Amino acid sequence: MKKPEPVISVCIPVYETEAYLAQCLRSVYSQDFASFEVLVLSDASPARDEKGRSAKKITKAAQKECKAYRKEMALPPVKIRFLEHRKNRGCVEVRRSLVYEARGQYIAMLDSDDEFLEGAIAALYEAALQNEADMVHGTFLSGQYDENGVFCESEEKRCSRIFYGRKEGLDIARSWFAGIFSGNVCGKLIKKSLYEKAFADIPYTECNMADDLLIFFFLGMYASRYVGIEKKVYRYRINSGMSSGRSIDSLQKWKLLCTSASVFSIISLWIKENNAKDKPLFSGEDLDHLGRVTLRYLTDNVLLLYRRVSPNLFSEARQMLFDYWGEDFVVNVEKVMKEKEKSPIPQSFD
Repeated sequence: MKKPEPVISVCIPVYETEAYLAQCLRSVYSQDFASFEVLVLSDASPARDEKGRSAKKITKAAQKECKAYRKEMALPPVKIRFLEHRKNRGCVEVRRSLVYEARGQYIAMLDSDDEFLEGAIAALYEAALQNEADMVHGTFLSGQYDENGVFCESEEKRCSRIFYGRKEGLDIARSWFAGIFSGNVCGKLIKKSLYEKAFADIPYTECNMADDLLIFFFLGMYASRYVGIEKKVYRYRINSGMSSGRSIDSLQKWKLLCTSASVFSIISLWIKENNAKDKPLFSGEDLDHLGRVTLRYLTDNVLLLYRRVSPNLFSEARQMLFDYWGEDFVVNVEKVMKEKEKSPIPQSFD
């Protein structure tokens, strides 16, 4: 007799976050929920944890721990699957692969340097059923662990903006555009069918910056009902991503950041083709906001170029930035930043 498919797929991308993966997985397999699976996908990550283990070996150890833990706690077994890209493709394509591999009706994205809080999956699923929602947004805790292993909350609110209540139809996309809630895909339970519809409109895109923005743009356009809940479901570890202080020591890493330009090209083209003049989906104010966001991402790219790119790669990296964003656009932004700060490496854009 064939086993029933899981209700929820927890999808975990990995790239140079092996140091946190075991803790992340423990936060998942310890969830008191009956029907879910866990997918771990390494995006050709070369890193190791403090024990010298690859993502594959960490996942294999977690599979054994999961089986023992859930048996001891009298919880139904949970399958943890490991997947791997042979080539580093970036966050958009990692999430696409995870969605297509997922067997659940709903998908919960979880970054491998973050964790689920106790009762997260059950709370998100219950809210989805009660509200007949295809997108449920849980509350974030943002912060860092101190030297004693105690999680200390921070004032960082960028990823924790949430609307407690319902939004329906195009009001979902418009509310996100207005900054009423964050557009990160993590910390949300979203129907797999909605992800599939969104990815059908997203061409192949190797990107590690603005990836959430691209995916959530289409999720927001096609979602029927959003609901935000007060239950704390997600522990977000700040300053551990690709652009958080790490040196950019290869052109491939740099490319995956420069390609944020492609995100805005894809979105702009879709809007141009679908924003009818007689019944516009977006107002002029919405489009102005998108323009400001575009400028902010280019500004971030310029900052990373001067602060994080290895000196021996600088010339090639700057040319790559020109190729993706346009030389005139980049040079104009550099000029404004230099005039504002009187320095080629502005100090107030962290």
